[in-house]
Amino acid sequence: MTAYQKFLTLVGEAGHFDQHNHVLIAVSGGIDSMTLFDWLYEAKDALGISLSVAHVNHKQRPESDIEESQLSEKMKRLKIPFYSAEYVGAFSEEKAREFRYHFFETIMTEHTISALVTAHHKNDLIENFLIRQIRGSRLRHMTSMKSVQSFGPSIAHLELIRPLLSFEKSEFETTDYFEDASNAENTYLRNRVRNLYLPAFEKENPKFSDHLASLIAEINKAMTVVSYSARAFSGAEKIDLIEFGRELSEMQYFILQEYISQFPLLEVSKAKFDELLHIINREGQYFNAISAHYNFVKDRYYFYIEESSNSTEFETSLTPFVEGEYNQVDLPNQGQIVIRKREPGDRVQVNGIDKKIRRYFIDNKIALKKRGNPLVVVNDQIYGVLDVLVTDLSKSLKHAKIKRTLYYREKR
Repeated sequence: MTAYQKFLTLVGEAGHFDQHNHVLIAVSGGIDSMTLFDWLYEAKDALGISLSVAHVNHKQRPESDIEESQLSEKMKRLKIPFYSAEYVGAFSEEKAREFRYHFFETIMTEHTISALVTAHHKNDLIENFLIRQIRGSRLRHMTSMKSVQSFGPSIAHLELIRPLLSFEKSEFETTDYFEDASNAENTYLRNRVRNLYLPAFEKENPKFSDHLASLIAEINKAMTVVSYSARAFSGAEKIDLIEFGRELSEMQYFILQEYISQFPLLEVSKAKFDELLHIINREGQYFNAISAHYNFVKDRYYFYIEESSNSTEFETSLTPFVEGEYNQVDLPNQGQIVIRKREPGDRVQVNGIDKKIRRYFIDNKIALKKRGNPLVVVNDQIYGVLDVLVTDLSKSLKHAKIKRTLYYREKR
C-alpha cells in the first residue's frame, strides 16, 4: 500500500470529510503541507470536497515572496482559490501561530468554509511533547493533538482536521515543495529539539521516538479516564463547593484544570493554580483579579471565574423605571445625592445597631463580589448599599410625605 492509499483509507474510515463539502488547506510550502495538498487534490472527487488554500508569508526569509508568488501561480493553474497574508510585527513562534489561525478563521467565515486542514504529523507530536516537557507543562497539556476538533467560535461550527497524525515525515512523497533553510538553524526551541535533542536521545536508543509516541498515547488514555471521572463538572459555569469537596484531592486538581481550560485567554501559573486550589478548600469567601481580563470568585456556595467586564454595574433614577424590576432607597428631600465606593471607617445603622460596613459584611456573610457595590450618601450620611442593604436612616423615611426615592437596577 502506498502512502497515498494509506491516507485515502484512513480518512475514509475516519469519515473526516463526511460533514464538509469545502475545506481550507493551510499550506506553508514545505514537504508536509505540499504532500497534504497533493493527496487532497487527487482525492477531492472521491471525498466529495472542493478545496481552497491559505498561505501566510512570515517575511522572515528573502525567499518568502518568491515562494508565495509560485504558490499563487500553481493554484491559479489548478483553479484552486488561493488566499495569502503577510505577517507584520515582531516575530515569535506564538505570535505567528495566533496570526495564522486568526487569518484562517477569517477566510473560512468570509467564504463559508467549514473545515481547516493542517499537515501536522507524527514527528510534530513528538516535538511538541518534548517542547512542553522542557517548558514544564502540566500533564493535561502533554496530550497529543486531536485528529478532529472544533475550531473558532462555537456558533460557527467549524472543524480543524489533522489527517496526517499517523504519518511520519519520511512517508511524504511530493517533489514539488520549498526547502526552508532556516529549519537547519537552531535559533528557535523547536529547531533545537528537532536538530539537536531528539537525535541525541536516539543515539542512546534508536527507538526513543517510538517510545515517546507510545507514552503520549498512554497519557491520552489516562486523561480520557480523568475527564470521564470528572464529567459531572464538565462545562459548568460555576462549581458547587460541596460537590467539589466530596472528590479526592487528586481529582480536585484535575477538575480545576478542566474548568480553567474553558477560558482560552486565561493563563494561570503553577503557583497561582496551587493558590486557587488552597483558597477553594479553606474557609471563607474570595474575590480577586487573576488576570487583566478575569476574576476568580468564591462565595458561600460556588467558585467560578468571570470576565472582569461582567462586574456588576448599576443604573439609577429618581423616577421609577418604565419596565422591568428594580429596587429603591428612600432619601431626604434636601442635600446632594452621592453614589460612591466604600471608604475606610464608613459606618451604618441597621436595625438599631451601629457598626462599620466592613463588620456588617462579615457578620452577615455578604458575598465578596457585592462588597464593592456603591454606597448611596446624602449629607455624608449613608442611606444604603446598592443591592445589599438599606439603613435605618432610609427606613425612617418610608412613610414621610416629603422625600426622594432613588430607584436602581443592574445595567442591562
